[in-house]
Amino acid sequence: MAITVKDVFEIAQAKGCTLAAGKERLGRVVRYIDCMEIPDMEAWMRPNVLYITTGYAYSGTKQGIMDLIRSLNAAKAAALVIKSRFIGQYLQDVLKLAEEFQFPIIIMPEELAFVELNYAVMEALVKSQNDDVMKSRFEKYNRRESDKKLFIDLLAGNITCEEECDHRTAKQKWPKPAYRVIILEASGFREGIKGLSEEESDREREKTEQLMREAIGAEKNASVILSNNNLFLCLLQSRTQDQEQKHFEKIRLYISEMTGWDVLIGVSGEGSSYQEFPKVYQGALDALEIARNREIGQKIVFIEKAGYWKLLKEISGQFVCREYVTEKLNALIQFDKENDSNLLETLETLVNHLGARNTTATSLYLHRNTLMYRIKKIEYLTGYNLSDPNSILELALALRLRRFMQQV
Repeated sequence: MAITVKDVFEIAQAKGCTLAAGKERLGRVVRYIDCMEIPDMEAWMRPNVLYITTGYAYSGTKQGIMDLIRSLNAAKAAALVIKSRFIGQYLQDVLKLAEEFQFPIIIMPEELAFVELNYAVMEALVKSQNDDVMKSRFEKYNRRESDKKLFIDLLAGNITCEEECDHRTAKQKWPKPAYRVIILEASGFREGIKGLSEEESDREREKTEQLMREAIGAEKNASVILSNNNLFLCLLQSRTQDQEQKHFEKIRLYISEMTGWDVLIGVSGEGSSYQEFPKVYQGALDALEIARNREIGQKIVFIEKAGYWKLLKEISGQFVCREYVTEKLNALIQFDKENDSNLLETLETLVNHLGARNTTATSLYLHRNTLMYRIKKIEYLTGYNLSDPNSILELALALRLRRFMQQV
């Protein structure tokens, strides 16, 4: 059993709502309801979800609200319930686009409180899912959605009062400060769910989340796990770094052994308050990005210990760095493209071995004479003397900066 957009509209119509677009698609199934009050929600959109919003986050920008409709349609969301106050000047364009997609839009009266419609639709959802298994899944989904909403509110700076922050994190049973954010990347997850239905993908995601909970073990009541695509975010109470290193390695190995995936983990600095959550979360993202750089050779990276790599990551987006990389490497990159050669890979291996010819040749499975030919070609194209340690250092810097630029 499930309810449809038609069922939702009948509930909403009794409360003064009107159907403004998408009357041909009222048979769409509604499995969940979610409130949406910040922009850039695309990564979190799901099929069969009824989204409800005031439209405030999209006021003043026609492109923003038009992109929202496109994203909801692409994500196969069930429908959008919205108030017209903040998007009134763009409403006709929005409805025209929705009609092209036959995407249902329900307009709420300004005086109708969200909670009133929310409660009525959720009640209908619960009644439609009347067996124990579906109720359990629904409760899990609601918990996940509540965690996600709190996560987004913290990230967007929507919670400015420390008391509210403490109340909401305690209500969701998030770990008390001091805490850390870890972000786990399972490289095989995205490939593994290709071709699966949304429900099958959800089950695979839940399995991976459960593996994380099993690996975390005794701390499961002091953790929060959220997932998006092939990234799994976890909050844990802080320990000493030595204890954490062993603990996170256990998590990484367990999931890798159970799934066969290559697993990387980025670890944030310590958070002493949830009001500094955006900074802590960004630290975990930065650490994961550093872990992706194969030259560092670490599967788990603490942002506090990243040192030189953290500095490279932070400056890699600056124009002067892009200019530097182009100046040092562009001739090599173009030559490789035009000649299907591997001079850039040869240079990377050479600088990683600090200019040592024999170990570089062994690593690349090349005869020394072949390596020497390539080195002379690289020297000609770059203007550097690869026997000079300073030249090796300058080119190593360019190569490592380029790796971070490629990840953007």
